[in-house]
Amino acid sequence: MRGPTCSPNITWGFDNKIYFMVSDAGEVYVERYDPTEDIFETYMRIREGVIDEFSLVDSEIALATAMNPIEPKELYVMRRGSIERVTSFNSFFVKTHNLARPTHYRIRASDGAYIDCWILMPSRKDGAKIPAILYIHGGPKTMYGWSFIYEFQYLVSRGFTLIYSNPRGSDGYPEEFADIRKHYGERDYMDLMEVIDETLKIYSNIDPEGLGVTGGSYGGYMTNWIITQTDRFKAAVTQRSISDWISMFGTTDIGHYFVPDQIGCIPWENPDRCLEKSPLRYANRVKTPTLIIHSLEDYRCWVDQAIAFFRALKLNGVKTKLVLFPKENHELSRSGKPRHRVENIKHISGWFEEHLKR
Repeated sequence: MRGPTCSPNITWGFDNKIYFMVSDAGEVYVERYDPTEDIFETYMRIREGVIDEFSLVDSEIALATAMNPIEPKELYVMRRGSIERVTSFNSFFVKTHNLARPTHYRIRASDGAYIDCWILMPSRKDGAKIPAILYIHGGPKTMYGWSFIYEFQYLVSRGFTLIYSNPRGSDGYPEEFADIRKHYGERDYMDLMEVIDETLKIYSNIDPEGLGVTGGSYGGYMTNWIITQTDRFKAAVTQRSISDWISMFGTTDIGHYFVPDQIGCIPWENPDRCLEKSPLRYANRVKTPTLIIHSLEDYRCWVDQAIAFFRALKLNGVKTKLVLFPKENHELSRSGKPRHRVENIKHISGWFEEHLKR
């Protein structure tokens, strides 16, 4: 049950062939389609890497920006099928930092599906158990894979193991795997818990009593959902999250169709359905210390999502903290002001250092 997903980045080539980007189980590459012969073929690919943008110069030369887990984005050129990196903007950074290289593995879920996983581990020689953080991607129809993510490298440098995966709902897989509409918090939740279970079996040096969970957007929603369903995580950081589908329906800039399509919820028609899938409904179950991070100009997931969840946790005696960033939006961790991005990752790291390290 595997298969790529096509990107909308489509170009008509000089050779009258169609070029487009493909997301495939953690990799992103360029595919080419010949409409006269009805043939698909891979045109440009960097193994264990991700192509971010591409442009055709002529019939023999193409340019692309690409990255891998230990090398941030650089410019590549392909001439007659041979790919070469032509810039080294980040070489100083790579040489002066001890960056962690991820290990890829796959677990078999309880229903037989395979889940792609990656782990980044700090180097420890004292034999001590290492705390670990489950990091959940947004979307849900996006994916983790062979890209460079500076937050991951920073957290590893602070002594944490990072576990990340592509559970049900992720991009880069067939639709029966990727489509979890009206089933949020079900098979995706089970996949994430089984990823943790199997990872602890594989890596005996991870501290099972030192687990944290975090994510943004859909990943923030799942962080909220997880801590209402289980107490196995000793700390959580929820970022730009969703806690209440009723208020989400009436405010989000993604469009009025999103909540009915994804959750099957229209507040005045089936409010019980909205509540059933809202972490806020189960806030009285939470015991996990939780840091809530949100941007004041986030119009995708408005700040009321964070304030309502914060208040509910406070009223139920949960150790919690609310951090709000002014003049930032839903893209804080990706394109926010540099000083805010630094402050953001320090808040995340500080919360996990306080609650996971023994």
